[in-house]
Amino acid sequence: MKIEPASKSDIPAMMRIERGEGYARLVGRWEAAQHAAAIENPSCRYYLAREEDDIAGFAILENVGSENRCVRLRRIAVQHAGRGTGSRLLRSVLKICFDELDAHRVELFVFEDNDRAHRAYLKNGFVEEGVVRDIHRDAEGTFRSMCLMSLLKPEWKRPA
Repeated sequence: MKIEPASKSDIPAMMRIERGEGYARLVGRWEAAQHAAAIENPSCRYYLAREEDDIAGFAILENVGSENRCVRLRRIAVQHAGRGTGSRLLRSVLKICFDELDAHRVELFVFEDNDRAHRAYLKNGFVEEGVVRDIHRDAEGTFRSMCLMSLLKPEWKRPA
């Protein structure tokens, strides 16, 4: 698997992944204009996971370059869940955050019912900081709570 920065031309492929069955409820989805604005934002980074010539997944980082060196993993999504692609992408993105972007802290919000992602974050060293109640309003207008998790650079286990 190869990790590389994404460009605007990759937005349709990322949107196809976001629109996979059940993904809206687990990771959310944006329209093309929202992705285009974010990808142009200097404090955002988009990364693709490529397997051969196919886009296997993507990750969105926010707050890059912040004074507090706290990067937020906004979204990570893969084409085919359950094959280890998401875990490999997560480890690669963490390496980028800590080694290249000089983050001290990587944080994320995960929906309380996204068990697969929650387990993957714990397995990679993230710590639960608590539940943020009704922080997200979905397309149906329902408010949902999320768990705030973080990983600090001194806690991170650099991949071999």
